[in-house]
Amino acid sequence: MVPNEKSFPRGGTLHTEAKAADISSNIVFGASQKKVKKAPKVKDNFLSEETEEQNGQLEAFSAETLNMDTLQEDMLVMGVVKETTATALQISLPGRMFARTLVADISEAYTRVAKAAMGGDTSEYHDLSELFQAGRIVYGKAIKTEKLGTGRISLLLSLKPADVHGNLHHKSIKKGFIFSGAVAEIQEHGYVIESGVQGLQAFVPCEEPAQKLHVGQLAFLKVKSVHHDTHQSTCSCVQVEQDQLRIKSQNETNLDYILPGSIVKFKVAKHLKDGLKGSIMNESFSAYINEHHLTNALDTLDAYELNEDYNARVLYVMPLTKLVYLTLNLDIKSGVAAEKDQDEEEQEEEPLKVGSVVEKAKVLRLGSGGVVLLLNKKLKGIISYGSIRANFKGNYDKDEVLSKYGRKTKHKVRILGYDIIESLYYCSDDPNVVSEKLYCLEDINAGDLVTAKIFKKDDKIKGWSVRIGKVNGILEQFYLAPNVRYDVGQSLKCRVLEVNAERKICYVSNRSEYLGKGIKLLTDYASAHVGNVYVGTVVRCEDNYVLVKFGNGIKGVLHRQNLKENNSFFEGQTTKFRILTRNKDQITLTLPEDKFQLGEICPVEITNALDAGLEVKITYAADDDEEDEDGNPKLEEFMGLIPLRLLSDHLELLHAQMRVHPAGSYTEAACIMQNIFSLRDVPYFSGQVTKDWQSVQVGDIIRSYVKHATEQVVDLMVCVRNYNKPVKVHVKMLRLNAVKNAPVELVPEQLLLVKVLSKEVETKTLTVSAKLTDVWSGDLSDTAKLVEGYLNEVAQIKTALEEASAPIAKYSVGEKINVVFKGIDATSHDWVYTVEGNAKVSALLLSSLAGTAKAPETGSKHEAVILWIDYSSDVLLISNKKLDIAHISPSGELSTNLIGKAGMKAKVLLKLESVAVCSLKKGTNPLVICPIRLHANDLENSGSAELRQGDFCNIAFIHDKLHIAVPETVWRLWRGVKRTAGTEAAPVKAKKAKVEESPKQKKATIEETSAKKKDKAEVNAEPKTKVNAETKTKVKAETKTGVKAETKTKVKAETKTEVKPETKSKVKAETKTEAKATPTKRKAEVVETITNGQKKTQPLTNGVVKEKPKQNGKLFFEDKTPAKDAKSETPKTNGTEGKSRLPGVSSFWEEDVNQSKEASSDDDEELNEAETQKNAAKKKRLSAKEKAKAEVKEEQRLREIEERNADPKARLETIDQYERLVIAQPNNSISWLKYIAFLLSNTEIEKARDLARRAISTISFRETQELRNMWSALLNMELVYSNNFDDVLKEALNCNDPLEIYISVVDILKRNKKKDRLSTVLTTILNKFKTELRVWPVAAEAYFWLGKSDQVHNLLQRALRGLPNQEHIPCIVSFAKLYAKHDNNDMAQTLLDDVVTSYPKRIDIWSVYVDMLIKAGLIDSARNVLERAVLQKLKPNKMQVIYKKYLQLEENHGTDATVAKVKQQAEQWVKNYAKAVK
Repeated sequence: MVPNEKSFPRGGTLHTEAKAADISSNIVFGASQKKVKKAPKVKDNFLSEETEEQNGQLEAFSAETLNMDTLQEDMLVMGVVKETTATALQISLPGRMFARTLVADISEAYTRVAKAAMGGDTSEYHDLSELFQAGRIVYGKAIKTEKLGTGRISLLLSLKPADVHGNLHHKSIKKGFIFSGAVAEIQEHGYVIESGVQGLQAFVPCEEPAQKLHVGQLAFLKVKSVHHDTHQSTCSCVQVEQDQLRIKSQNETNLDYILPGSIVKFKVAKHLKDGLKGSIMNESFSAYINEHHLTNALDTLDAYELNEDYNARVLYVMPLTKLVYLTLNLDIKSGVAAEKDQDEEEQEEEPLKVGSVVEKAKVLRLGSGGVVLLLNKKLKGIISYGSIRANFKGNYDKDEVLSKYGRKTKHKVRILGYDIIESLYYCSDDPNVVSEKLYCLEDINAGDLVTAKIFKKDDKIKGWSVRIGKVNGILEQFYLAPNVRYDVGQSLKCRVLEVNAERKICYVSNRSEYLGKGIKLLTDYASAHVGNVYVGTVVRCEDNYVLVKFGNGIKGVLHRQNLKENNSFFEGQTTKFRILTRNKDQITLTLPEDKFQLGEICPVEITNALDAGLEVKITYAADDDEEDEDGNPKLEEFMGLIPLRLLSDHLELLHAQMRVHPAGSYTEAACIMQNIFSLRDVPYFSGQVTKDWQSVQVGDIIRSYVKHATEQVVDLMVCVRNYNKPVKVHVKMLRLNAVKNAPVELVPEQLLLVKVLSKEVETKTLTVSAKLTDVWSGDLSDTAKLVEGYLNEVAQIKTALEEASAPIAKYSVGEKINVVFKGIDATSHDWVYTVEGNAKVSALLLSSLAGTAKAPETGSKHEAVILWIDYSSDVLLISNKKLDIAHISPSGELSTNLIGKAGMKAKVLLKLESVAVCSLKKGTNPLVICPIRLHANDLENSGSAELRQGDFCNIAFIHDKLHIAVPETVWRLWRGVKRTAGTEAAPVKAKKAKVEESPKQKKATIEETSAKKKDKAEVNAEPKTKVNAETKTKVKAETKTGVKAETKTKVKAETKTEVKPETKSKVKAETKTEAKATPTKRKAEVVETITNGQKKTQPLTNGVVKEKPKQNGKLFFEDKTPAKDAKSETPKTNGTEGKSRLPGVSSFWEEDVNQSKEASSDDDEELNEAETQKNAAKKKRLSAKEKAKAEVKEEQRLREIEERNADPKARLETIDQYERLVIAQPNNSISWLKYIAFLLSNTEIEKARDLARRAISTISFRETQELRNMWSALLNMELVYSNNFDDVLKEALNCNDPLEIYISVVDILKRNKKKDRLSTVLTTILNKFKTELRVWPVAAEAYFWLGKSDQVHNLLQRALRGLPNQEHIPCIVSFAKLYAKHDNNDMAQTLLDDVVTSYPKRIDIWSVYVDMLIKAGLIDSARNVLERAVLQKLKPNKMQVIYKKYLQLEENHGTDATVAKVKQQAEQWVKNYAKAVK
């Protein structure tokens, strides 16, 4: 202990002349003292630290060990490494205290190596577990820190030589000085040492083969020689082991240079009650040894004779009094090593483990700090007085408490831990601790069922912290059971999933999937046999794989390519997985065999409502014949998910369906894939036989779902069993262009119908079309059924809410109610009401309906009519206009006089996601419902393109009973069109005659005109063209004999080819005859189509029935007998219907793709036509007038071709036209890119790739930018359509400037949303081009896009370290602009403020700063910045710029007064400057 000294001289020499008046306390600088006088001893009280005032002289009477109170800040202390991890050390300190050492506190060299490793250079990096072994002696500077939120003090120990040796001077270093240094650099002949001593350069000679140390590693060194200079000293050192750190007594007389860990000679001078007092260094310094720091743990003080010398190790030196504290235990070992030695010495004695219980622990004595015990006759233990006091609250008798710890009494204790330095076990005899079954991690194994008690909510993991006995546990969000209310103090039955010894914590779950009997939990790699099935939880979902976590942190990867079907997963999903392969600790997974097949309908129980959808549970009989304890068949449970998009076909009803299917409810769902089910498809699969690969045929129309959609291609999953490949459809092939510039928006799980175009048996591939005209017959009655199904679904939701007594279910559309005005919504500007008499129900008057009307007073009552009920948001959509209230009546059946009626004028009141709500202008009628889409494949919303909310339109009714209508223009377009989608079953079609029509004939084909106008147009057509058409038609007509139905275009072509060009009169006469005969021929063809046509498949939507078949006693069922066959006869049409069809419409929709290609001939074909016509003309003699007329026409035709080819604005439509373009402009990348886009629009991927290669080889090597554009296009194609992106990227880097290519790649990856690949590319760029200024803003922009905005500041610091100084300002400014762009104005202002403060003459930075603030709307901040700028002493030209900017700001955003103020300031500055110049 430290005596209170007057002047505190070195060495702690006691002065007898010290007076009692100098003593103000009995504890000075962390040591206990007493005043000695002759008096009887007072009985010691071990439960509290006490000192006795006795006489005027002070002397240390106690060798008390170190504690938190006596530990000084920045004090050097010896410690022993207890545990190591890759990033931190756990170090034992004297006094049974602990400290942590982090990576940044090892050495400067190690910090540098660690930072390089974070950047990707791991050549010199070794983690802390390699550099420090348990039992290693270290010393460092102690730092006290306070834990946030707890107020508890924890210790950090810095081992940095600069921190530890910062107070030493190089001139004081002598030979034999022992210190701890770090390897700063490894050279060929030795190590350069980081000593931390000011002005000292140290070197350890060591040849390369014998070098074993690593950069940053600490080692004990001894100075062999030293050379001193005025400003710097150099020394040569040698490495020494920790048991060889002896210092000779005559070497050192300065305690500052005797560092902790050194071994010195200790001379015993006196026996104290709790240790030894003596001296070191030839009695130069006083030293103390506590009773727990003796050579052997069970030694007593009497074993050490007075005036004898013993080797002792320095633990610490008190900073001010310079009293030294030592330990005689030189052979310090870790707990494991000590147990091994005990086991070797005495085989029958078992080592003590933490948490083990000692039944009969004998009390040896009441020692310092606690009750000293003898454990198992060989080991030393201690029960601290603090733990004894903790068992008592309030007042207690100390003597009575300690009386039960008499000498040789025995107690049952539990081992709490082992102290390496004191070589003893600290214990507890608390009955609650001793009797606890689960005290430490060793008592718990993964897979155990335990009872956990919640004690704290953990917001970081969005879960709960629990205690299992005395063991801490974590219940993470992924492992929380759904639909359970959690509170602090609640007890839960859980399954232990992982025991983490490093963090001293275990992870548990209370999900039902883990609590079931007989579940298999994978807890070690030895049990991971291929084929076994285990329960696991999905912790990460990516596009290509799913990461699954099992017990004890074992993880497996489920590659989506290994799945038969496109399964959907979500984080937190817990289900069974089968081990597919295993390579050491790498496990590849797959799903168990399918329990359910596609289309199978199962009874399900809703277990949880998630953001992703509804979690469901299916209970079914086990495959084997096992029975439970009651003799009932054993049941198994299967967990699945109904994604949100599969709850309904209509977006606005998705959340309403979730609302009417709460947890605990039962329903039926159709299996879509392994664990994914659907509510919306139950009616479809109930009434249809599910197709499989064998039964699917060309021409079938099948249900499909969007798997993935890009701007160019859509991946669809078709509902065909045993077929799991996605089929690709180009987005442009989905367009009809019925609505100009209509966007096509597709989302995953969206429903589309597809028509099978081909079936390749060898490759097992289907080619499909999702075009509206291919899958829909055009019958508006199908649209009416679609809307009827929507209304039925709304009615079902209302019924379910009525059963649940929801207030909103009392109201109906068209009902008149009284509402109370509450206010206007600040965001949407809608008028908010509540229903009178039912304040829980809200009503909205949309701002589009309110218009410019003045809002009523709050609380006023009004009459309104319900236009629609939004069950998802629980809101009534109303109208308060008197006209609407008068004209709208409750829903009812359609009046007979309105059935099939068109031209009715109506006003569009609401336009929702699926329907539009209209009101007839005349009379009192129910609301009319108009569909937004005519069909599920009507992606352009052609049914509602003309409908605008608030406008009037003409409508036509399409339903016989319900008020369902479409716009009159749509009705007229589709009236009578009853094409049978998918009925053209001939897989190989004969080529059709190529008929070239004049523009007048084409116009006549589109418009409905009289027969006379058609005949006249045909007669006026060019004779040569008709002859040529006739020739071609005759040649190809023979191949068409097997075709049973022909289009109108064919009829017209045959009619025209029969005309023989002899004379004008003859031609006219024959033309009229043929024109009259045309209607008869068309009727004959129609009859032939009906009678001889083959059976054709109707759209599958027509086969759906509402009634569900019975289950026949089965638990679930599949492949039910459909209410209607999947295929049916084509509906017959009579002659009246054929006449009513619009000629233009019929030819437009029925036009064949091949025919359209033939009709759009290119210029080469026109030249061939001209040659054919010329040859035909030779066979016939023409008059001079006819020859002249023919020459004029030919010249006119050629001129048109030349003008079209010469017009740069002409639309290119053929390959030849694009070829001419790239030949004319071979070095223009835009021309090549247009050509590539044209090929891609026709799904010619390979041709587009070859064309890009051709462009690269054609463009001149001097046109670097054009070549880069082509390489970027090729990389984009490879990324979207192929898997060859990496190879093409390597080729592009070799052929171009790598930096430019990498920047282009970043942009390409961002456009295609490839986040993982982008992160990899950014790492490569930042490592290769860290000295390029352009790279850093690109990387920062990508970080913002990736959602890593918190890492951008670190990226800026990294950029400033790598860039030259002259580029720092542009870099900071570019980062500030990015921060402002992404709405982080605070950070942007901070960066620019620092720049203008450091460089006030940079006018450009001031301007950027002000512009950024103005753009962000921070006018006051901008004004403050300009006020700072005008205070700078700059040149007149620069001040002019600032004042102009200031004046412009005030003119735009200020007042007249502020404008005048700025002008006055500018004038004053000019006057002051003029005076200064004079």
